[in-house]
Amino acid sequence: MSLLVTVSSILIAYPYAYLINISSRFWSNLLFAVVLIPLWTSLLARTFSWVVIFQENGILNKILGLFGASDVTLLGSTTGVTIAMAQVMLPFAVLPLVSTMRTIDKSLLPAALSLGAKPVIAFFRVYLPQTLSGLAGGATLVMVLSLGFYVTPALVGSPQNSMLAQYIRVYVNELANFGYAGALSVVLLLVTLLLLAALRFATQDKTSQLVVTRG
Repeated sequence: MSLLVTVSSILIAYPYAYLINISSRFWSNLLFAVVLIPLWTSLLARTFSWVVIFQENGILNKILGLFGASDVTLLGSTTGVTIAMAQVMLPFAVLPLVSTMRTIDKSLLPAALSLGAKPVIAFFRVYLPQTLSGLAGGATLVMVLSLGFYVTPALVGSPQNSMLAQYIRVYVNELANFGYAGALSVVLLLVTLLLLAALRFATQDKTSQLVVTRG
């Protein structure tokens, strides 16, 4: 679930952050507000909103019904949990990317195009490598926060979508099995630390290569 949420968030956050970076001041501030305003709202309130939207007689099924697809079930599904969690995590992916993109010289892409590079090649060879630090930072934040998520998967998902935090709560509050709950907590901590170490190593390696290439 954490991996799905991270990939979904990054796929949405990257073009969104790029749009913020290239837009005029007014539109840039507006796009910033759109992504930041949800942070001022209670997580529980936002999660209940998704429950209302995804339920059988919710607004989403009514809209889909206009196109003959009203039997879509998102409440209690992996897709529903991914959408709800990605919406919560989106700001944590967007902000590091915007911060990194604003440090990049905007004349680099036009320069690459003027030298004969195709737009896709120019993007992947010139622009994307310079945003890897922001990409890794956003992915790390989203992944680490998703690993310990509880409220959204508990309300929007089903037992098949349970996260480790939910299992820990069950073993502590309902089964009073503190040993197993402690073991799960240690596993969660170790996975988080290993993930941070791996991303740090990968980012340092890419950054070193970029510095050498520039030199």
